[in-house]
Amino acid sequence: MIETLTGSLYLFYIFAKISLFTFGGGYAMIPLFQSELVENSALLTADEFADLVALAQMTPGPVGMNAATYIGYQQLGLTGAIFATFGTMAPSLVLMTLAVTFLTAFKESRFVKALLGGIRPVTIGLIAAGVIFFANISIFTAPIRNLWTGAADQFGLCWQGCVIFALILFLQLKWKLNLFLVLLIAIVLGMILCRF
Repeated sequence: MIETLTGSLYLFYIFAKISLFTFGGGYAMIPLFQSELVENSALLTADEFADLVALAQMTPGPVGMNAATYIGYQQLGLTGAIFATFGTMAPSLVLMTLAVTFLTAFKESRFVKALLGGIRPVTIGLIAAGVIFFANISIFTAPIRNLWTGAADQFGLCWQGCVIFALILFLQLKWKLNLFLVLLIAIVLGMILCRF
């Protein structure tokens, strides 16, 4: 019982810390999730983390909340899922309550405007770090088939990932497809191209 409580509080701490220092939503959380869950805590491998984020994006709800619930459940069952999910929610609930309470008093504050002006570029940087992480997992370091020997090399360019990326980018720019259709096309392409 004590181990479960200690583990649950640890999950709460990890996800509260991530949530407290994240501005810009789920995509901005990805680098912090990767740092805390893969590198610092070793709760997940890099491949498991990439799969988790893909799964969290496909399920309804915020990416960060879905990821926290899944990891909490994976680690400690229902208790871990509750603590991890609440850890993700708690900082936002507290900060938003304080913000609404003091909004009228600080609405025209130069400090608040400067603070928000500094947060915007950081958010873009965090989202860019998430893009780089997933490009690294799915395009640059994924095993590729050597056309001459048939063996999978551990370093190189994954042509399947590049084809899927280029085709989805083209379709999005040309026709602005909805997200469900984009995911469906990517899944089908992944299933077809991974056979080569």
